[in-house]
Amino acid sequence: MPLQMFSAGVLGFAEQSLNRILAQDPVTLDRLGELGGKVVAIDASLPAFQLFLLPHSEGIDLLGHYAGEADVTLSGDALSLARLPIAGNEVLFGKGVELRGDAALAHRLQKILADTRIDWEAWLGNLLGDAAGHEAARLLRALGGYGRDSARSLLLNTQEYLQEEARLLPTRVEIDIFLDEVDELREAVDRLEARINRL
Repeated sequence: MPLQMFSAGVLGFAEQSLNRILAQDPVTLDRLGELGGKVVAIDASLPAFQLFLLPHSEGIDLLGHYAGEADVTLSGDALSLARLPIAGNEVLFGKGVELRGDAALAHRLQKILADTRIDWEAWLGNLLGDAAGHEAARLLRALGGYGRDSARSLLLNTQEYLQEEARLLPTRVEIDIFLDEVDELREAVDRLEARINRL
């Protein structure tokens, strides 16, 4: 069911709950206040919904409809989008979350949410109930870990292929041997130059 069909009460409850938690972190509220007047659109798939975030010095307004144009639009599946506040400094843009518009605004908002001292699991628990909130937070953390592990594994496999199979990159040992040989060559040239100067 698209979020636009949710009652104003549901969005109001989510907004109230979020802002109650944000009120416990005045540093985050100050930083959100710097984004006052900006509009961030969330365009999710699986499940499909659209949401508008309007940050200000007292929290974030959550709207199901916005008549104007958003400064930035974040789109992707709902799980990837939900990971933004708990992703820490992990960059998700281009990795499950696409953005259109003011990229600097999107990065600032993610950094503000990542640096906050808010217990996002507790907030999800308030919205969904303790058991469901805990499971949702666990799933998001697991997806984040899976993404990091997959990226690390891909990087190591690519490095191994380029070094061992394709022989396009030298290994660490080959680099060390090459540097040792360069040092030996430099010393030999220095000795030769000293002999020539003596002659």
